[in-house]
Amino acid sequence: MLNVPERPLSSTRPVKNRPTTLVQWLDQVIDLPQVRVQVRLRGNNLYILCEGQECPLRSLLLLRVVRALAETNLERFVPNSQPQVYQVLLYGRSLGQVRPAWADVIYLNQLDRYLEKLQKGASVARSGLTDDTPTSSLAIANIQLAKQGRPDAIARYLSEFLNALGVAVRATVKTVPSRQGTPDHSRLWVMCESIYSPDASLMAESIAQKLRDLELSGFQDAIVFSQVHGEPQPEWTLRVDLTPPDEMLKEWARWGDAEAISRLLGRTCDKTIRASATLKDTTLHVSCTGSPAPDQKRAIAAIQPLLNAIAPQGIQSATVYGATAGQGDKTAPDDTPAWVEWLNLPASIHTALADSTHWLAEKGDIPAIAYLLTRLLNPDLDRQLATGGIRIQVRQKEDLLHIMADAPLCPPQNRVGTAVAQFLKPLDIPGVAGVRIYGRRAGQVRPAWSYGADFGVRDRLVPAATPEFAASDEYVGDLLTESGELTRRSDLTSNDLQAALSRLLESVQGLLTRSQLFVVSASSNQTLDAKPGISHPTKLAFVWGTLGLLLTVQSDWILGQLLKPTVEPMKPTPIAVVSPSPNVSDEIKLPQLSLQKPGIGRGEAFNGSGFTQSGQTVLSTDDRSPSPNSIAEAPIAKALAAAQLQQKAVVDAARSPYPTFNARQLDEKLVLYRQYVEKSGAPDVLIMGSSRAMRGIDPTALQQALATQGYSGLKVFNFGVNGATAQVIDLIVRRILPAEKMPKMIIWADGSRALNSGRVDVTYNAIAVSQGFKKLPNDPSPPAIAAVPTPVPESSLTQSLGTISSTNSVVADSYQAVNTWLNQSLANLSSTYNQRESLKTLFQHEVASGLKLTPSADHDADLTIAQDGQGLIDVNGFLPISNRFNPATYYQKYSRVAGNSDGDYADFRLEGGQAEAIASLAKFTQSQKIPLVFINLPLSGEYLDSVRQEHEQAFQQYMLRASAELGFTYRNLGEEWKMENDFFSDPSHLNRYGAFAVSDHIAKDPLIPWIKR
Repeated sequence: MLNVPERPLSSTRPVKNRPTTLVQWLDQVIDLPQVRVQVRLRGNNLYILCEGQECPLRSLLLLRVVRALAETNLERFVPNSQPQVYQVLLYGRSLGQVRPAWADVIYLNQLDRYLEKLQKGASVARSGLTDDTPTSSLAIANIQLAKQGRPDAIARYLSEFLNALGVAVRATVKTVPSRQGTPDHSRLWVMCESIYSPDASLMAESIAQKLRDLELSGFQDAIVFSQVHGEPQPEWTLRVDLTPPDEMLKEWARWGDAEAISRLLGRTCDKTIRASATLKDTTLHVSCTGSPAPDQKRAIAAIQPLLNAIAPQGIQSATVYGATAGQGDKTAPDDTPAWVEWLNLPASIHTALADSTHWLAEKGDIPAIAYLLTRLLNPDLDRQLATGGIRIQVRQKEDLLHIMADAPLCPPQNRVGTAVAQFLKPLDIPGVAGVRIYGRRAGQVRPAWSYGADFGVRDRLVPAATPEFAASDEYVGDLLTESGELTRRSDLTSNDLQAALSRLLESVQGLLTRSQLFVVSASSNQTLDAKPGISHPTKLAFVWGTLGLLLTVQSDWILGQLLKPTVEPMKPTPIAVVSPSPNVSDEIKLPQLSLQKPGIGRGEAFNGSGFTQSGQTVLSTDDRSPSPNSIAEAPIAKALAAAQLQQKAVVDAARSPYPTFNARQLDEKLVLYRQYVEKSGAPDVLIMGSSRAMRGIDPTALQQALATQGYSGLKVFNFGVNGATAQVIDLIVRRILPAEKMPKMIIWADGSRALNSGRVDVTYNAIAVSQGFKKLPNDPSPPAIAAVPTPVPESSLTQSLGTISSTNSVVADSYQAVNTWLNQSLANLSSTYNQRESLKTLFQHEVASGLKLTPSADHDADLTIAQDGQGLIDVNGFLPISNRFNPATYYQKYSRVAGNSDGDYADFRLEGGQAEAIASLAKFTQSQKIPLVFINLPLSGEYLDSVRQEHEQAFQQYMLRASAELGFTYRNLGEEWKMENDFFSDPSHLNRYGAFAVSDHIAKDPLIPWIKR
């Protein structure tokens, strides 16, 4: 451990100024020029190695170091991030030696004893300050302090064995208020910190045993956290039951446990008396042996009060025997006892105590069932008292027993589940038709495994929900989740349901028929009375058509009158008298605003040459001009860097020459990509992905950042499509984009949601049934979309998308001309057409506000951004959103969606169709020599709850494995900036400021194989 020099001292001795580091301080303390000092901090220990040409003298070093430690606060030289030092280990050896010649341990809380020993002149040359045995006086003193409940002493006590694992320990004590009628109790909090994450199986049981050995009084439990240094959350949590052994024995003895009673008798009786107990039927037989035979009165005086206080369940009497121990075996009594005493116990008087524990369990007594299961799963009483054993909690919900078994190490399912089910089934408990058993490590909330067994046929609509058991005894009686189970109505039959459905269909059919818009089919057996006089379909159609036309004209006229602007007559304006000295400040009150840009430091505004940096601007997130009052009240938003806004794209998917793919945004992006290619040529870098990619990477910012890294002149286009999954990306790249217009590099920016094969791929399924998909070639080589060749017959399925577009464009232009003429003709007749924007605004503000419609999810928030970016996408395909995510206001407008209710993570599974699409895309890009890079885009901390975090971790492992196997580059930014809400427009989408940060970050990433023109 100390063979590798960490901080060797210089051979030249510095002047003895005030030391600033630990090594400098030790150098001055030891003050031996020929001795070199090295230190290491590990856990709660400080290791000091002193070596020289000759081994340093042990007594001299101990004397100087102990005196210095007594006079100096060692924490001055220890970093704030380092845990408190509890003990110092001092070593001495000669240079070149592997093992130290001597070693000594200095407990920092026992420095006064060390000084006393040194001042008396005791020899420490050989034995050191402490004995070699663990039962030395100093070690015993530490244990005694820990048994008093002092947190610093408990931490030192635990660190003695945890330091071997490199684990530092801190301890605190907090008072936990109890329920009414019970006194408050203390809870011990233990924090174990290390540079790695030790498995719970290595530490949990040892920690539990060490803490229980202290037999702390006034403590109910201890909570132990294991945390990696620098991480915000603990890796695992452990709960240790600190109930004293005597109290645990009394609790089991109350249920008539003979072994527990025997141990209590042994602790109560005189040391000269050996007491043991056995149970036969309802009588407890107590044997008291000694040499000579114990005194009868003394023995009964000790035993009878204890048994009366315990009042064991189902034990009505006790027979006490006094005997002399045998000569060969002092623990074996002679055949004939010296005396016998009969005792009546409380169960013989109180009928509530007369029934046995087993009989109570058969009648459904929950505490009795819990006790019997506890003893069943803890056959070794010594082990249970040492570690706390397996704790059992029992709950009954309707006809099911729910049993939770927890221990410092999670109880094995194959041992616990079957044993509990086999024990409970013969009891035949009334009202119980099955059992559900769960196992977990003590301190966890959710079970690690579950096991179920039904004792009979159970008629249920859906399975019962798993209850959650409290992790602490403080709330052991509470279920954290209420039952919401559906029940079956036994009085309903299939005939009742069929009759109700028939009546409903008849009512709907009659309503539609009476409207005269529908008639009963000839095959129908039902006869409905029709009104006479309207039996001809032609006349009926003419009447309804006329009424509809009149209603349309009337509605158009009424709406036109409502939307007509009212012109008020001009009122004469009185002539104002001009004062000789007008006060401008009384008429216009300007807000006190600074003309300086907020948040821009001098070092950020100018580069090294003295000119302002290029490529980024600082913009406000709100273009509206606030009122003076709002300026005074609202806080100034933090200025963030973003690329300059580009010209908005003008795309009309309805006039696209390509057949539709049943995805409006994909249709628009195809048209926009064609425009980009015709103007600038094929892009060098193509960004693919869903709406997260469309908002998450800014092509302009990426181009500028790449230029500063030496990749100037690269063209970047964002082909993000809302809802695009791996199957959609594979389809676009391999079968839709033209081979001659392929990019030189593909950046796929998305996350785990795009690769979830468990949910329904709505976007791909819609594309798969579209006209455009049906006319795609089966050959995996991509068809052309940029050029428009001469038309070919449409029956050919191998024609390119460009050929399809040529035929469709001719037909589309003809229909468009007719459509334009009809629109212009009807617009001249309508009084509302020219005011349709006003009508839309009126409808949105009046009708929507009257209905009080409120979105309820993150996806609903996306719809407010101009219908998924329609009209806001720039010419490079990027959707710049300036909104900043503010959880305080966002969740007032939209409801919070938990991860277990998020449809994007429904039935989360990474193996399946999406995984096959990734493999297909990776193989294709490799064959085309196009680098493929997957960027896992950031998510906000508000979005990453425990359920989503678990799926994201599984996604990380899958992508690391897939990238190595399939040969593409994977970069993980999932938790970057997760606490920077200003970089997000909603919980899962970046805004233009976040897109700028991501673009700048990936441009500087040395692991991304950027290309040069």
